[in-house]
Amino acid sequence: MAPEFDLTQSLPSVQVPYDLLDFMNQSDYLIENVDILDFDLGLDNPPLFDTSDPRDVADPNAGETQESSNSRFEIFKRTPWFWNPSSNQSTFSEHVQMPLDENGVNVASSPHWPYSIELCIQDKLDQEARDRIFQLVTRTVGTKVSIPSFPSAHFLDILVKNGIAKKIETDAWIHPHTFCASKTRTELLIALVAAGCVCFGIMSVGKTGGMLQEITRVALNNLAESDNSVLRDLQYLQAYMIWLDVGIFCGYKRKMEIAESDLQPLCTALRKAGAFNVSFYTRITPNANDSDAVLEQKWREWVKQESYKRLVYHLFQHDIFVTFAMSRNPITSYSELSVPLPAARNIWLAESPSSWRAAHLATLRGPGPIHNSLKALLTKPDRISLLSGDADQTLSLSIFVAGIAALVWDHRKQVSITEDGTGEDDPKTHLWIQSRRQDLYQMLQNAQAINPSLPAVQALFVEFLMMNLHVSLEDVQRFAGKFGEDEAQRSHVSLERWSKQRQARTAIWHAGQTLRAARNVPPYQLRGFDSIATYYATLTIWTYGVLHCNSRKRQSLLSDTTATIAPDDDAFDNGGCSSMQMLDHPPPEIHLDGPSSQDTIAFVAYNRGRAVLRLLDHPLDPVGKSNDILDLRQVMAVGIQALEGNYPDSDKVEDLPPLILSLRKLMQDLGSLPSQL
Repeated sequence: MAPEFDLTQSLPSVQVPYDLLDFMNQSDYLIENVDILDFDLGLDNPPLFDTSDPRDVADPNAGETQESSNSRFEIFKRTPWFWNPSSNQSTFSEHVQMPLDENGVNVASSPHWPYSIELCIQDKLDQEARDRIFQLVTRTVGTKVSIPSFPSAHFLDILVKNGIAKKIETDAWIHPHTFCASKTRTELLIALVAAGCVCFGIMSVGKTGGMLQEITRVALNNLAESDNSVLRDLQYLQAYMIWLDVGIFCGYKRKMEIAESDLQPLCTALRKAGAFNVSFYTRITPNANDSDAVLEQKWREWVKQESYKRLVYHLFQHDIFVTFAMSRNPITSYSELSVPLPAARNIWLAESPSSWRAAHLATLRGPGPIHNSLKALLTKPDRISLLSGDADQTLSLSIFVAGIAALVWDHRKQVSITEDGTGEDDPKTHLWIQSRRQDLYQMLQNAQAINPSLPAVQALFVEFLMMNLHVSLEDVQRFAGKFGEDEAQRSHVSLERWSKQRQARTAIWHAGQTLRAARNVPPYQLRGFDSIATYYATLTIWTYGVLHCNSRKRQSLLSDTTATIAPDDDAFDNGGCSSMQMLDHPPPEIHLDGPSSQDTIAFVAYNRGRAVLRLLDHPLDPVGKSNDILDLRQVMAVGIQALEGNYPDSDKVEDLPPLILSLRKLMQDLGSLPSQL
């Protein structure tokens, strides 16, 4: 029987999203005469979709015609996946003026200031460093941007320290205690200011960070053109990495595409310098009888070498996140990273040479030098639980998971080739695919078992990978309309078959666990790939619900009048039980975003139970209201709530970061589709 799935007939009123990036703003235009550090998006290029709350607008299904639906769908088919450049767009064309003055900012209102009670950065940015920053900014923008005022050294110092502190919250690849503003490249200072703005928790300051990110990018390119030696300079490479971090998930298509494409030069520079190979590094350890001068020299050499390690692995993780977010192949390879794993956090964050020595000497290590690396861990995964005592256990596990993610990506590509070819009919190929999936799944489960209290962001990524092993996100996105109507119909065939298998139930279970982890991410930290992973998890559950709604509709049409006794009786609801059994023993609710139990195991294995998600009444609500995943609007509402809940002080929707706002709008429109397609 041909699948009953025709987007032009089934979706009469709502535009089917062509792709994730179509919901990003084209650019972050700044209008003239705005308040100090309080930039708003201009209205010259309005977004394709209204960003108002759906509760404030009328039913989108009212008064729409098939003709208008088809017309809008054709617009979507013509919409490119990537940013569509126009002749009037160029560097700084989006920025009319840059009145950077702290007088309009209440620093105390930032949820990230003071940045940390455990971190003390002794250095203070002085007036001379402030003047260097100002000079580079004016030289870079030329006459294209008006700068009527500029922040004081004190305010820039706050932003720089906030930028460093936010890096330390994740994988700590910028060393805080050897930072010296007077000896730091101006480009790196501006990059840190941009990072501090973006992570400040005040949207107006965050938009200023986007402007400074653009300045950093241009300044770094100009510097490399005038002096090629900077391509081997650590501070230059660190500044480059920071602007990539700021740009890639900023929520504006132009900046995101540039940041995605400009990752290659940084990879090339580090690879050509030899920083991907173990031979680039030497083992530096302090001795108890080292003089102060010798100890100081060792400490600074060690910090520089350790900074390279952390930069390389941060770059690799960044590359993997972009790979899954943008559906493109990775630029780096796990097989080339023989870089020793980063040192323990307490050694890395030692405040002085003497405290560094004390931390080193107090660490238990093996009898000989151990150079564990990502390549070594993937060769022998058991090594992850046998790391040297001076290795950063949490960060090493995060790097290991990123390496597994690269293997998962490879596996999904191999599966797609097999499904498109004749391999699906080959028992040996099918068995190999199943075996490889199970191996990777077991590796991820082992990683979870090593540290059951993984940071929420890392736990979210592990759950996302487990989900991705059991569902093709490319097919899910195609089903949602990424490649147009014809491709959506083709994907329906394979996904309908998938929806009846254990793979599908495994996928939606881990999708629910991804949402659960997203709720546990500390406030204001759900701002990068983790937010996109939350969207993908929600989309996976939504797809599963749509397919079962369609199945229920067909069964209802084919059933006789006696089937009306139990209209909800299908394989999804009762795991194949008869209607009388269902009435006597209602299926248990399976909370996909709750803890594992015997019921959840039975659901995944035998399709017993009714899958639900929790919609919280307020952020502190521990229970919430159960919603069947066949209620597609509520499925998307749960995903939206997971994103919005990470920003508790955002009183208005417009206060959310651009990326979160774009994802929110995308899920709203998907949730507004009819429950039966």
